Amino acid sequence: MTTPIPCAPTTPMALPLPHVRILLVEDDDADAGLVRHGLKPFATRFTLAHCTTLGAAEAWLQANGCDVVLLDLTLPDSSGFATVRRMRAAAPTLPLIVLTGFDNEQVALQAVEAGTQDYLVKGQADGPVMWRSIQHAIARKRLEEELRLSEERLQGIITLAQDAIITADHGMRIVLFNPAAEQLFGYSADTIRGQPLDRLLPPEVRSSHAAHMRAFERSSDTSRPMSARQEVYGITASGGRFPAEVSIAKLLHSGGTLYTAIVRDISERLRVENELRRLATTDSLTGLPNRRQFLAVGETELARLHRYARPLGVLMMDVDHFKAINDTHGHAAGDQALITLAAVCREELRDTDHLGRLGGEEFAILLPETPLPRAVEVAERLRQRLGSVFVKRPGGGSFRFTVSIGVTDGRHGDRTIERALARADHALYQAKHSGRNRVITSDDPA
Repeated sequence: MTTPIPCAPTTPMALPLPHVRILLVEDDDADAGLVRHGLKPFATRFTLAHCTTLGAAEAWLQANGCDVVLLDLTLPDSSGFATVRRMRAAAPTLPLIVLTGFDNEQVALQAVEAGTQDYLVKGQADGPVMWRSIQHAIARKRLEEELRLSEERLQGIITLAQDAIITADHGMRIVLFNPAAEQLFGYSADTIRGQPLDRLLPPEVRSSHAAHMRAFERSSDTSRPMSARQEVYGITASGGRFPAEVSIAKLLHSGGTLYTAIVRDISERLRVENELRRLATTDSLTGLPNRRQFLAVGETELARLHRYARPLGVLMMDVDHFKAINDTHGHAAGDQALITLAAVCREELRDTDHLGRLGGEEFAILLPETPLPRAVEVAERLRQRLGSVFVKRPGGGSFRFTVSIGVTDGRHGDRTIERALARADHALYQAKHSGRNRVITSDDPA
């Protein structure tokens, strides 16, 4: 069954708004209702169609189009990651967001590996979180498609010999330099022909490159990608550097061995990969590490504690009455409060400290080389500083907010950083239920 839900019409004088077509695949009416309710504040910016089975969703996609799919993993005609694979086969270029009742990081990672762009736990994601997730998924899939198309274009260029092709003789002097190489390196073929091959390499790697080439000459390999080396750069005629992907082949010739290299500038690919990496590890609103990235950093700090017995302060922070801020000042003002919190904490914390947004208005901080009493002092300084900052409302005026903070320290008995965070979270719970706007230290001996 499919039920289209049109977005609210605009008045003739209204400017056109960005429009997102959403397909919700969910067989539970209550869960579908939660999604509709959560997205209601953004009703003028989307159209939502609802299917209760995967088969109906596949038929809908064949007859219609959409920009993003919200997909329940358990449906009457499919379950588990087979659901993701079927949907990905039906719509290979569409961003997918998995909706599930399981709050499990491993399941989340498996969902992303199966081809989804995000993972939302039912009942835990409010409207703004869902809407940001939808925008994030669309942006991330667009980048993935850019990367895929870029790779296809690059392969076509190689087939048509449009990458730089350079041939050197046994003495490593250039004997062939095609037009693409002229454009890439900035030399004319007449100028560079007969020059040493290492003229195209950074000075600091020329000796090691010569050793690599001698080893290649002695080996039984006839071709070799240079991907095993950590970094490969080319040097242009003007002295500029660019990251390169290089494949090299050798050919026995009557005059000796010839070496042919195919060189490709991968600056754009690295840019897209770095952007994908940033999207996967960064909270889009505050620019802080997201939950997954923060926990990964936390495990590294915990391992350092176990090995070197160095102190580690652990803080959990929550904005007081955040719902009231959104209700009173609007969601844009609430977002600005979170952005302000992140900026102030960055100013107050050391470069070696770690700050992350775990979700909603909840933040966590790790303080390496910081015993518990000092961690409490840092938390109190943050609480006072944040309570004195005025946040500007987008529509004019300003307001202030306070935070509650729970503090603990990392301990040798902690098998994961989440155990220490749980203690800090318990202390945070005590701070909120004893009046808010205060710092509470965990008294849990575990």
